[in-house]
Amino acid sequence: MLNRKGSTLIESLLAFEIFISVLVLYTGLMTTVFSQEVKINRFYEQILVKEGEISYSEDFVEIAEMALHS
Repeated sequence: MLNRKGSTLIESLLAFEIFISVLVLYTGLMTTVFSQEVKINRFYEQILVKEGEISYSEDFVEIAEMALHS
């Protein structure tokens, strides 16, 4: 007869390994998503600053010409 205690131990260790693997993958994914979100927010703030500089330094006709030529 097979000893079920050893089988149960192996099954629980395998389940624990799968749980830890999923946890590590999830943590890595969330870290990557957060860093990309911070990067996107930084770029968006830079665009808003440049847009503000352009809108205050030039008149509407020059801004329209810049948009049509770009």
